[in-house]
Amino acid sequence: MSRFFENNIEGIRSNLILMGQKVIDSVELSIEAIKEGNPSFRKVIKSKDDEIDTLENQIVSDITIHLSTHAPVAADLRFLVTAMKVSHELERVGDEAKAIVRRSQKAMNGHLNHIPEMAEITLSMIKEAIDVFVEFDKDRTEAIWSRDITVDHLNRENNEFFGELVSRDPALASSVFEMVFISKSLERIGDHAVSISKEIVFMATSKGVRHAEKYKKAALRKKLENS
Repeated sequence: MSRFFENNIEGIRSNLILMGQKVIDSVELSIEAIKEGNPSFRKVIKSKDDEIDTLENQIVSDITIHLSTHAPVAADLRFLVTAMKVSHELERVGDEAKAIVRRSQKAMNGHLNHIPEMAEITLSMIKEAIDVFVEFDKDRTEAIWSRDITVDHLNRENNEFFGELVSRDPALASSVFEMVFISKSLERIGDHAVSISKEIVFMATSKGVRHAEKYKKAALRKKLENS
């Protein structure tokens, strides 16, 4: 492998790690916005989201150029494919964090129900997924998938709780619905963490698990219930 080839791969890896850190920062900021309802967060997270988008564009561009000018071996090809998919998942997480900050300004911060718990779990999932990529440790992925089942459960309970609030006082509908959407954004962040971790399994084993039956939520939920 040429030094130029190695530098290209390392540059892509470094940008992906940097992108992951900025995404973590955005999710942490969105959690603070939920708790405080501070409108000043919106400008900060917009700037961070622009940086995340720029990094994704750079990663995709570098991968495209690399594939068009080199003939990478199987392991490097899997890394490049995985890096492109992971960068897209991270960009989507950044979008969800931005949406949470925007919605938190109109939300009922006094009626959070399970949202703080969901936020902490999904943040831990994203951190773990990025660590799995950095450390190339596919054995830690199933813990991420298990936590996703918990996040889904909390999201359903939030929907029931917020629905009851609106039924008791329809005047709250507008602000309560913002909380419903925040809960959904957190649930989606969890899904993106799962998708990232599954791409790492592909990179490590060359086996796709995204649509494998035993890794679907129903199968994982059953496994947890029987454990």
